[in-house]
Amino acid sequence: MDVSIIIVNYNTLRLTRDCIESIKEKTHGVDYEIIVVDNGSTDGSRELFENNRDIVYIYSAKNGGFGYGNNIGINHAKGKYLLFLNSDTLLLNNAIKEFYDYAETHALKAIYGCYLQKDDGSYSGSFHYFPSFTVGDFIKDKFYKKSYAPDYTNKEVECICGADMFVPREAIAEAGMFDENIFLYGEEGELQRRMMKKGYKRMLINTPKIVHLEGQSMGESYKKLTIKMESHFYILRKHATFANYFLLRMFYTLLYTVICLPHLGNQDARTFLKSLYLR
Repeated sequence: MDVSIIIVNYNTLRLTRDCIESIKEKTHGVDYEIIVVDNGSTDGSRELFENNRDIVYIYSAKNGGFGYGNNIGINHAKGKYLLFLNSDTLLLNNAIKEFYDYAETHALKAIYGCYLQKDDGSYSGSFHYFPSFTVGDFIKDKFYKKSYAPDYTNKEVECICGADMFVPREAIAEAGMFDENIFLYGEEGELQRRMMKKGYKRMLINTPKIVHLEGQSMGESYKKLTIKMESHFYILRKHATFANYFLLRMFYTLLYTVICLPHLGNQDARTFLKSLYLR
């Protein structure tokens, strides 16, 4: 098996269905499997997918988060490469084959992503940077803004967007699987940081074409912000020194206290603010 495509589904029936159909329509010339891990969906996903012979469907009664779902997929995957693909993506060309051919013909110890686009054809964020793990790096980043502009060349980046991570199986064997203590947000960066320490480059290549319907699986809310900050603090605790973690956490707590003060009439805002102090 060349590639195992792993999709985590949580109440995104329509998006996941369309993603699968785009894979089947566009992919040829490569041996692949589609693994859908369902984190306890209640939107009819199980009824739709569990008898679909085109996919490997795995239902989990527990919603353990994005990394948890991907780890289940990894344990069932047969491919030489693993493509972690968001449910809110659509393939526009033979992207799986493009990833596979590039990985097979370049002697790089690397993982890959592509230049994603929105449904209107405009650029969608395809890479980002690791968080600052020291106060010095944090201050430097505030004065020297990093560029997020695409140049559509094949190039090394700091961290690939988690919507499309094409990963050699041996990278997982060397660096480990997703950290399931991270429920959502930041798990791909934390994994890539461990891969970086094992010598893996993170590369964007320009031949695969994928639409990312970003944000359609979960809207903006204080609940979303709470999950993001919980993940961010956990990653800081794991990878930063205690002194740097303490100072950076104090900064974010004070920052969001000021931001939330005008919104204390909102129960979600109060819950979020409380979590900053009590977590």
